[in-house]
Amino acid sequence: MTSVKGVAAGVAIAAVLLAGCGGESGGDDGSAAAKESGPVLPTDGPYLKGELGGCFLPETDAGVEPLQVVGKDLTLPGIRFAPPEGTAPSAVLVMLHQTDGNRCGWGDFAILAALQGVAGISYDQCGYGTADCRIEDPDDPVPQVRAVLSEVEKQWPDAPVVLVGASMGGSQTVRAVAAGVDVDGWVDLSGPSTWAGVDLASVADTIRTPGLIAISEDADGAEEADAARELAEATSSEFVAADAGHGWELVVEEGRLSTIGQQVLTYAAR
Repeated sequence: MTSVKGVAAGVAIAAVLLAGCGGESGGDDGSAAAKESGPVLPTDGPYLKGELGGCFLPETDAGVEPLQVVGKDLTLPGIRFAPPEGTAPSAVLVMLHQTDGNRCGWGDFAILAALQGVAGISYDQCGYGTADCRIEDPDDPVPQVRAVLSEVEKQWPDAPVVLVGASMGGSQTVRAVAAGVDVDGWVDLSGPSTWAGVDLASVADTIRTPGLIAISEDADGAEEADAARELAEATSSEFVAADAGHGWELVVEEGRLSTIGQQVLTYAAR
């Protein structure tokens, strides 16, 4: 990821979000259009075997394989999701999971994204799954994200890269972007307003790239929804008010991408 790419992406994002920067989009209403378009995952297998057998990931035309992300004092088990053979990805998602999951939890969304040409890597964050972390602060997302970005650079050097985080991962995504990790965009799905002692509002003024923030007041409460809306305004990001759901529940519905899930892909591949 080069600085030139980051500048170009900033221009592209500004153009896309000009009418809605800091604005608010409607929630995921499960519209007929969303349910009738895009791929749908099989509900009865067959599932991938081997190292990923416990993830219960369905076999599709998407390429799905385990990998090890290695950085200084870090070894993070991950999963590589690639578009069908012969398809160059329009974007790459780096996916940060929530507290009740690990690299497997992004599987359905990541496979559906790959089938639409958006590649991705999910990984076990420090303290979760089988991550081996000897860094000074295991709660610091920056060394972890940078290690994954190095892997992305090897796999897909020319594709734009977007961080996508669910719940805890959403807050960690905001922290990583605020700390200056070199990505082309970011998505926060239900990230708590404070995580690991860091108030996200306190780092908002260091974020230069507009992102996408989605949260359900019904699931997370009015206080958290208001904080997310204010974070969107402070970072010139798009705010999406979801009707229900938390974290990665917002992006997949009945084996398909939800309206918000499709918004994430549209944002990533713009």
